[in-house]
Amino acid sequence: MKVGDLIRTMYGRFGTIVNGPYTYRFMEAEDWEMVQHGMGELAGLYGSAVDVRFTDNGRKERLRVGRGFEVLAHD
Repeated sequence: MKVGDLIRTMYGRFGTIVNGPYTYRFMEAEDWEMVQHGMGELAGLYGSAVDVRFTDNGRKERLRVGRGFEVLAHD
């Protein structure tokens, strides 16, 4: 998986990888609460991410690698 690859999400949306893969700290509501109470070092989940530009609306979104999309074509 690299920049320029075409992907399809599990919802049928198509996009192109514009950045990544890279390591990202994924945070949910509970994690932000931990940060507010001084336990930020325990909050979040680290994983691989890619930035994708979608063809239907042109927006760029960060997706977690291995979750909800497949690579269809390589550059």
